[in-house]
Amino acid sequence: MDYAESRAYITTALTFGIRLGLARMQALLELLGQPQVGLRVIHIAGTNGKGSTSSYCASILAASGAKVGLYTSPYIERFTERIRIMDGPGGLDQLVADETRGEIGPDDFARIMTRIRMAVDTMIDHGEEHPTEFELITAAAFVHFQQQACDWVVLETGLGGRLDSTNVIARPQRVILTAIGYDHMDRLGDTLPAIAAEKAGIIKSGCPVFLYDPVAANPEHAREAKDALQVIIDRCRELSAPLTVLHPEQIERIEYQLSGQLFSFQGQTYRTRLLGLFQPLNAALAIQALQDLVPAAALASGIAQARWPARLEVFPGRPLVLVDGAHNPQGTQALGDALDQLVPSQPVVFVVGLLSDKDYPAMLDALWRGRTFQVRAIFCVTPDNPRALPADRLAETIMELKNRVDYGYNIPDTIHSYADPLQGLSQALDLAAEEQAAVCAFGSLYLVGHFRSRIRQHLSIDREDPLS
Repeated sequence: MDYAESRAYITTALTFGIRLGLARMQALLELLGQPQVGLRVIHIAGTNGKGSTSSYCASILAASGAKVGLYTSPYIERFTERIRIMDGPGGLDQLVADETRGEIGPDDFARIMTRIRMAVDTMIDHGEEHPTEFELITAAAFVHFQQQACDWVVLETGLGGRLDSTNVIARPQRVILTAIGYDHMDRLGDTLPAIAAEKAGIIKSGCPVFLYDPVAANPEHAREAKDALQVIIDRCRELSAPLTVLHPEQIERIEYQLSGQLFSFQGQTYRTRLLGLFQPLNAALAIQALQDLVPAAALASGIAQARWPARLEVFPGRPLVLVDGAHNPQGTQALGDALDQLVPSQPVVFVVGLLSDKDYPAMLDALWRGRTFQVRAIFCVTPDNPRALPADRLAETIMELKNRVDYGYNIPDTIHSYADPLQGLSQALDLAAEEQAAVCAFGSLYLVGHFRSRIRQHLSIDREDPLS
């Protein structure tokens, strides 16, 4: 198969849906020669922050001189983003200059996927189930990292942990559990302890575990969060896995502005270009997990150079544009908190596109209730996704919030609806430029990824200030 045929083949696996379980993955990897065996893995799960924590870890390891494989999901603009190699400090420097550097090449992907398809055909001949899309891509990542002789692999789970296809790793070097919250409750459970148990499924015997305190991550659900913490403590005791819990009090934010933030942790000062207010927590998790494996200089350099697109990403120009893939209430709460500090006196034009299976009323409530920034206009759009929430239904929900005057929402009278996301974005950019407002586009990661190229084009071609 060529690259286009390989992508088409993966797309056909979408018909099998999301089916948690390890049997198919184990059978496929057996036929591929167990490429995951021998990889030195940092395994990361969580509800929020696992992607950026993965990026921090990979960046730190690369800064130390290692050849690092990074597997993440979903992709933002290019499918090949999901499988990347960062080869030492040089590779890290190249990635800062060109975000496509290190991504698996189309020819390599096609070659590997051809081999995987032959293995899948053998599975089918033996009466076994066809692997899912995520299982096929995960297998391709393992093969690529093995063939490229990576020193380290940073592996982000797709959904949950215990039954996620990445959980075929028998002996990870480190396990990191980021902020745990309410998401994918139809598959992972409807309580924090149940969700925590699924995430904790990646913990293995004797493996050091680094956890962001679930109680700090869920202050409004403290009782459930304490039970979730106990679930993870019990799992670690059962497997004799040393547990380190990170508390927000251990971190001090020193500086916060559009160019990045400065924070101190364990007596050292670090700078990150990632703007989410929770990013120092994710960075600290990576530091804790890797500080006995790399020089201190690599910790600081890796944190400073880490990139994670579409997560409160800033596009400077006129207008100023911020793009964020906030897709659950924790995410929109953090987005609102950041906007309060970044644009406290500037009007903001929002472009919003959400999925119907998310708790979108709670997301909108967390974003807009009692804020100091001024909401100038809201453009609702429909993401190009079978699970998309129609723009007009989203607009109705926002108006219902506005009518709850006792909640203190700063919502304008007119809510715009566009079935075409790019049309809605274009209108928002024009309005913001006319009125000297900022633009905040948020929601589905696939949607904001779709926005990134249009925003770059708009700012660099139509405006005087090119992107930095």
